[in-house]
Amino acid sequence: MSTFSLNEFYQRNRRVVIWVILFGLLWLLRDFFGIVFLSFVLAIIAAPLAEFGTRRLRLPHWLALSLVYLMFLVVLASFVRFVVPSVASEVNRMIGNLPTTELRLVEIKNRVIERYPTLRQPLAGYLRSALTEERSALIEAQLANERARLSLTDTEIAEAAGSTTAPIGAVAEYFNRQDQLYLNALLTAQFQRVRQYAPAVINMLYRATATTLLGLLFSFLILIDLARIKRGIGRLKMSRVGDFYEEAAQPIVRFGILVGRAIEAQAAIAFVNTVLTLIGLLLLGIPLIAMLSVVVFVCSFVPVLGVLISTTPIVLVALNAGGFSLALAAIALVVVIHALEAYLLNPLIYGKHLKLNPVLTLIILYVGYHVFGLWGMVLGVPVARYFIHDVLGVPFRDRPLPAGTPTRRATDRARVE
Repeated sequence: MSTFSLNEFYQRNRRVVIWVILFGLLWLLRDFFGIVFLSFVLAIIAAPLAEFGTRRLRLPHWLALSLVYLMFLVVLASFVRFVVPSVASEVNRMIGNLPTTELRLVEIKNRVIERYPTLRQPLAGYLRSALTEERSALIEAQLANERARLSLTDTEIAEAAGSTTAPIGAVAEYFNRQDQLYLNALLTAQFQRVRQYAPAVINMLYRATATTLLGLLFSFLILIDLARIKRGIGRLKMSRVGDFYEEAAQPIVRFGILVGRAIEAQAAIAFVNTVLTLIGLLLLGIPLIAMLSVVVFVCSFVPVLGVLISTTPIVLVALNAGGFSLALAAIALVVVIHALEAYLLNPLIYGKHLKLNPVLTLIILYVGYHVFGLWGMVLGVPVARYFIHDVLGVPFRDRPLPAGTPTRRATDRARVE
């Protein structure tokens, strides 16, 4: 009867054991994944900028790198100093303009109802359904007083509501008062929700700022001492974890290169997004263009959630500057631009940088978001590209696979034989 040997088991299943241990460590360190990924992203962006300063401007490497990170700090400080207070002031301004906003909404509603009288009942039903039962009961009590004041019966109100002609006189005054009460309650509830979540949003901004500062520090320390770090990692090959190094070093490096290409693609998308948004803001005449463009560029690096974050200040500024119609135009602008991004820019730019078919890229982005959320959007394309070409060995259309992939190894063996 043979005894179990741990060493023999490891030698027979070395590859599986190594990757199981590595993925287990990755799972245990998942809480630090955000800061690690942010440090990697900042290093990917800073490295070519520092190289430009070293080659073209003839600066020492440490000085070029220090200037790049000083620029990062200036951008971050400017964002916290100017952008966040500007958004807060726009929110306060919009709250102060609440009565004017209600009157504008009622006027727009009246114009729509005059053209399409059949929309009166569905619109009122939607406003009523958006409120709580307690709030709706209070409004109904106020409307009962209005009917008594205007000497209107429930039958007259029901007949006017079902009519295909616009109401006049006391009935029109009643409907305007009804819509104003519902709009006031709805907007007040939304602003209360904003005030309720404001502390959480502020805390999130502080945490994001602290994480970004740590990412800047870690990436700077890595890049400033990159040569020594490379030598130290290379010495792992001769240590007790040499098997891990030989098995995982090259795949991790290739995957890091793919993620770097994905970041370059996202930077290109962010630039195009910002230019299109800038042109749209100029055409619409929305003020604070510089601030809003910075917000759009920064938020373009955050898939899905960045759309909401960047749209909020644009809509607030548009609403305060030109009213409800300009806000709707701003929303339409954002929808068009992000539709172009989702269905045209993302597939084309990601496909070009990572050598993937645009249709396949679009499918990966869609599936990655719905299965893994934010990280699925960020890492879905490079992970899929790595498994398709480096693990499964599917060749590129325009060039052969790199050495070390399964199909390439099989081809090399066949040539030797």
